[in-house]
Amino acid sequence: MKTLQKQNFFTLLTIIFLIGCTKSNDSAAELCATVCEHTLTAGETAATVPSSLDGTYELTYHTAQPGSPFTDGTKATFTIANNVLTVAVEGKECITIKNPVLIGTNNYKFKDSCRDNIAFNVSPNNDGSFNEVNVEPLGNGWLGQFSK
Repeated sequence: MKTLQKQNFFTLLTIIFLIGCTKSNDSAAELCATVCEHTLTAGETAATVPSSLDGTYELTYHTAQPGSPFTDGTKATFTIANNVLTVAVEGKECITIKNPVLIGTNNYKFKDSCRDNIAFNVSPNNDGSFNEVNVEPLGNGWLGQFSK
């Protein structure tokens, strides 16, 4: 009987441990199968996205340019947390992008050089609040934008 009690006790501890270890305080970024960690190249400056932009944004694509990977009206969810961007565009697998590049003084370009070869440029308003996400080629240019 003591052996059975010990087994039950250790089984209970194992279950508690497994449940506790499966919970996470990280963002939705963990849910994406593809994680792209951009490596800075010559002339690029690492960016630190201000925590005032952290949040989840439900946006719609507008002003699609020739060569754009999205059409006008495409919906997407963008989650910014701890300098990481998670992008979930309708009809596509989500992607997590790390290591943004500073563009100008306050734009944060997350380069998806792992899967789709495009960049998501998080653009704040002048007061530092969230404005929009521009879609760009990895180099220069503009393909359209996700906004409210």
